[in-house]
Parts: sequence; C-alpha cells; structure tokens
Amino acid sequence: MTSPATSRMSAATIAALMIASAQAPLGSTLIAVALPFIGLGIAADLVVITGLLVTGYLVVNVVCQGPAGKISDLVGHGRMLWAGIGLYVLGALCGVVAQGVSLLFLSRCLMAAAGAMVVPATLALLRLHVPASRRGRIFGLYGAGMGIAAAGGPALGGEIVSLFGWRAVFLANLPFLALASALLYLSPPPTDPAARQWSPARLARMLDYPGIGLLALALALLIVAGNLDGAVLAAALVSAGVAGTAFVLWEARTEAPIFDPHLFSFPAFRAGTLIIALQNFAMYGLLFQLPQFFSVFRGTEPRQIGYMLFVMMVGMVIAAPLGGQLTDRIGARGAALIGSALLLAGSVQLWRLGAFATPADAIPALSTFGLGLGLCNAPAQSASMGAVPPHQAGMAAGVSSTMRYLGGILSILVLGAVLGNNALVSPARHDIMIQLFTAAVAVAALLSSFLPGRDSTAPRAS
Repeated sequence: MTSPATSRMSAATIAALMIASAQAPLGSTLIAVALPFIGLGIAADLVVITGLLVTGYLVVNVVCQGPAGKISDLVGHGRMLWAGIGLYVLGALCGVVAQGVSLLFLSRCLMAAAGAMVVPATLALLRLHVPASRRGRIFGLYGAGMGIAAAGGPALGGEIVSLFGWRAVFLANLPFLALASALLYLSPPPTDPAARQWSPARLARMLDYPGIGLLALALALLIVAGNLDGAVLAAALVSAGVAGTAFVLWEARTEAPIFDPHLFSFPAFRAGTLIIALQNFAMYGLLFQLPQFFSVFRGTEPRQIGYMLFVMMVGMVIAAPLGGQLTDRIGARGAALIGSALLLAGSVQLWRLGAFATPADAIPALSTFGLGLGLCNAPAQSASMGAVPPHQAGMAAGVSSTMRYLGGILSILVLGAVLGNNALVSPARHDIMIQLFTAAVAVAALLSSFLPGRDSTAPRAS
C-alpha cells in the first residue's frame, strides 16, 4: 500500500492543525482559576463544581478518544476535524449562557468530546500527509504547542476572569478556533483517499457500543476510586480491573473495535505509546506531589511553587522541537534515549527531596526533567504513529491519546494511595513516590531501545 504521506501539506495547514489541537489542553487548564468565581456566580458548592466541570471533563475526554479515532478513520479525518471545531463552538456558547450547573456540565462535556474528536483527527492527518523525513520535527512542534497551551491555560484564565468575568473563559478558545478555521478554509488538508464511503446508517452499524460502554465504566470506576479509601477503594479498583479486562477481551474479538489491541503487535507503536503513558505518569505525579510537599513541610507560598513547576513546563516546551529535529537526524531510538537519560538524571536528583529547603532547590532537577520530557515526546509519538497502517491512523491516534491520559489518571490514583488524605504524611512517603516515578522513567528508557533507528530496516507500516 502506498502511503498518502507523499502528498505535501502546507505550512498554513500544519499550523491550523496545531492551533486546533491545542484547544484540548488549553480548555482543560483554562478553567482552573475560574472555578471559585463560577461557584459564586451560580451559587453552587465548589466541590460539586470541581467534580462536574473538571473530573467530568476528564472522563468524557478519555472515553471519547477511541471512538472518535475510529469514526475519523471511517468518515475522513477532515470531516471529523470540522465536526470537532463546530462542537467546540456549541459547547462554548452553552457555557456563556448557562445559569446553573446542568448547562455548565453539558458545556464542558461538549468541549471535552470536541477535543477528543480534534486531537486524533489532527494526529492522523499529520501521520498521513507529512513525509517520514519531516515527521519528527512536526511532531516536536506539535508537542511544544500542546505544552504551551496546557502551561499557559491558568495564566490566561486568570487574566480573562479579572478583566471580563468567569463567563468569558468559555469564549477564550473561540479566537484560536476562528484562526484555525480560516487557515483550514484557505489551505485545506489534502483529501484523504483512504476514507471509506459512509452513510449515517453504516456508521451507526460500525460503532462498537459494548466497547464504548465497557471503556467508560472502567475509566469512571478508576477515577472515582481516587476519592475513596479502605475496602470501598479496593472494590472500586477490582471492578475497574474487571471492566478493563472485559473491554480488552471484547475489543480483541469484535469485528469493528474502537481500540484495536492488535495495534500493539507493532513494536514501535507498542513502545512509543507505553513511553508516553509512563512519562505522563511521572510528570502528572510531580505536578501534584511537589506543591503538597513544599506547602506542608516548608510553608512555601503558592507563587513560588508555581514558578518552580513553570520551569519544568518551559523546559519541556523548549526541548520538544529539538526532540523532533533529533528524531529526523538520528532516529527515534537515539532521540528518545537522550531524552530518557535526562529524565532519569532529573528523577535521581529529586531523591534528595527531603533536603530541599525551598522550591529553588528543586529547579535544577525539574529543568533537567522537563528537557527530557520534551526530547522524548516527539520520537515516541512519531515512531508510534509511523508504525501503523494509514487506514488505522485515526484509531491509533485515539489509542495513543487514551494511554497518555491513562498515565496521568493512574499517577493521581497512586499518589492518593501512597500519600493518603493526611496532609502531614511523613516525608518518607514522598520519597516512595519519587522512587516510583524514577522506576517509570527507567522502564520508558528501556522501551526507547525498541524504537526504530535512523537507518532501521525494521518493517514499517506504509
């Protein structure tokens, strides 16, 4: 099969895809500062607001990744991209006019589903229409854009709330979407020749409803477990495991899976996807653990903690394009191994966490860690997407995004299990978490050796 990647995609189109996809991480972090003001504005409890608008957003986003990727393969990635942009706008308008919790929750669900539609579609289009010789560089820029959006969300949200009130937060994505839409209109992506003829009736028959239900159940139980303890926690985890196992077994047997386990038969896809999940496990864990450590044991002000974490994110954003360039020059394996070495070096430095008096002491370790994250993302993403057949590019992108979010969910769950709900937990438990994060990046480093090299003769999906 000839790869459609031979068709050239313009710089304007690539920019449009990156801008559109960045709305997913921007939307997930933008609302953080606005939550207390939303609660006051509609007279709702902050805990309820956070659970519905943040946790609900996460559940919908993760559950929709796989189905959206599969549908994108069936109807065409360009169609799915435009549908996702339209759904973003509808969700934003619902948030602006909402007078109560119900419509706000619907708004966030629509925006989460839109993000799940846009991200796999953009990844698939880049996989299909960017030549392999440039794919690493493009995925590096893609990762940098996603990182900038996630890191800049809280700051942008704070400014918007201060100037215009909390309702304006729901409009923040619209200028970016308008720019992306204009670029796509003037410079549309190449037509996807692999998109099958479809009709609404055929699409309805091809959807894997049992798979979607089992995936939603497993992820919902896993996220809910993070707020439980004791025997109830154990029951929730066992139930999530049973639902997850049933999901995998069903997907391996059904004729039209949304999350095809056979994709993991491609070594580069398997290694790249697991690398991304493990690195997210470590990154999200540090983002939530370090503020607790420094605020409880060192009495540090939130602003200083924020600057410390910002350094890590800046390192990731700076290194992401470099990781892409290295991938194109020396291969995914070499670039990922260099990034993994930096990740390990940063993790090992954090083993001295108990000796850190201020957040400034952690900055060298987090800078190194952030650079490693940036260098590793592009080779892992490029190799995993390049390993799958073109007609499964959308599903592969959905699987990759699901694994990325799953790494973060598991990290928060493990963090809660080890540290518990007691803020005065002993520093030794914080050391255990750092060791777990180090183990995760060590496994990711080992998996990097399974990625293709610059002149690899390993079979690749065309």
